[in-house]
Amino acid sequence: MTTGEAPPAYLVDAADKALQLLLLLQSRDSLGVSEAAASLDVARSTAHRLLATLRYRGFAVQSADRRYRAGPALRRSTASTRSTATLVELAGPLVVQLRDELNETVHLVVLDGTDAVFLLSEEGHQPLRIASRAGSRLPARHASGGKVLLAGLDPAELTRRFADAGLNPAELADLEAAVARVRQTGVGVNRGETEAGIGAVALAVRGDDGTPVAALAVSVPLMRLSRARIAELTAALGRSAAAIGALVG
Repeated sequence: MTTGEAPPAYLVDAADKALQLLLLLQSRDSLGVSEAAASLDVARSTAHRLLATLRYRGFAVQSADRRYRAGPALRRSTASTRSTATLVELAGPLVVQLRDELNETVHLVVLDGTDAVFLLSEEGHQPLRIASRAGSRLPARHASGGKVLLAGLDPAELTRRFADAGLNPAELADLEAAVARVRQTGVGVNRGETEAGIGAVALAVRGDDGTPVAALAVSVPLMRLSRARIAELTAALGRSAAAIGALVG
């Protein structure tokens, strides 16, 4: 892919090849060394060194089949910072409104690789409450918001991400079964999986096409997370998630 412009007089060939590889990784599900070499018109050894460098910097990952795929650094760079800022801006007042309605800590969460990233948190006012997690990361497979976002992934993509992250076959099978249950209910629940004594409930915030763009979660002390309370939280989350989804489109 080119811009249509003539190449600069002092083109840095190695940098140009690496950038071409990034574009290939963005446009394909996976890439082998031979395919990369052919696309770049370089030797296999050169393609291998370039891919190894991208892997070292987090722009590529190599799975068990020896093929390369877009890594977390590339996925972060292709995500729109502006759209994330817009999401926080639009969702912020509704997150505060939900916090006030429930008097519990409410979070806005997105998925980055295998992590749940907390974009925004508004703390409840009760003496015993969960602190803000804004800016923090938790393993998505344990966090309530992470669970509903993982449920929005294609099953093959879910398996690939966590195989690349080092989960063994038994762990992958357990994860796939857990995510399948979340797909059925649409609700992610965390009962002390990320921190002892803390529970959480989450629903997906969906865009116009039905794809999850974020998760809305409520964290509470486990002593307050009864079955009846989960039902109340789920209903309130559903209303707020729908309202946020309508705003972000």
